[in-house]
Amino acid sequence: MSELHGLQHQIGRLLEVRRPHDARALVGEALALDPADPDTLCLAGRVELAQQQRAEAERRAHEALARAPGHDGARSLLFDILLADKRHAEAEAVVLERLRDDPADPVALTDYARLLLHVFQLDKARALVAEALRCAPDDAAAQVLDAVLHVIQGDDRAAADRLARLVAADPEAAHVAWTAMLVLSERGHPRQALEIGRQLLRTSPDNPRLVDAVIELRLASHWSMLPLWPILRGGWVASAVLWAVAVFGLILLRPFVHEVVLLVLALLYLALLLYSYVGPPLLRRWLRWRGF
Repeated sequence: MSELHGLQHQIGRLLEVRRPHDARALVGEALALDPADPDTLCLAGRVELAQQQRAEAERRAHEALARAPGHDGARSLLFDILLADKRHAEAEAVVLERLRDDPADPVALTDYARLLLHVFQLDKARALVAEALRCAPDDAAAQVLDAVLHVIQGDDRAAADRLARLVAADPEAAHVAWTAMLVLSERGHPRQALEIGRQLLRTSPDNPRLVDAVIELRLASHWSMLPLWPILRGGWVASAVLWAVAVFGLILLRPFVHEVVLLVLALLYLALLLYSYVGPPLLRRWLRWRGF
């Protein structure tokens, strides 16, 4: 194995174990040996992407493609960057180009399914994952995404256990599951996101970031938070809208409604406001103590 290939292998291993800071130093050594090597440029982009430097990662991807048009690694990197940036139309164009070159490529099929998960087209995503598994039954990424989609749609009781096993066996599986959990949360599906979070917790029970995320998802899906759903969903914007509706609504209703009714409505609004400040913190503490 040449010195360059040895460095590339080390960089890949460091990325697999989530050590991009250590990989960055080796990237410099590899680029010094051959600054135009497309594989090294892709690894450099992966390091940048792992450190949330997406603009620099995209520059590396385009540089690799300029050196080697159609390079699979560079196109895959560019797809991941565009997906992370939520540039869905551009990401779709990249993955469709890969599928035109090879319609049976399980990696491209799974990537397209990931994109469709992001835009919540679940039926199409499942069809693509099924095709990916038909082409490559042992493909780990396709297996993970298949389990995630079954958990989301709640039609396979064994899917949650399968997802937990896959996450425990493959660090990349945890990344896919994390992404699915975040997408579901952003899309207003906290119950499905919570189920995925629980499976992640089975393999990483001491991860404080994950524990906090699962608590927030349990909070959002708890029956006691139903009156606060607009506020929890819309944040300060929803709070401002609710305040405006309450204040101006009471003013407009004053000529037509008895004062007692107005007083009751005002008290209900104040009670809701008080509950929005007191309820969620208390529930968070209770969930952390009791479990979720």
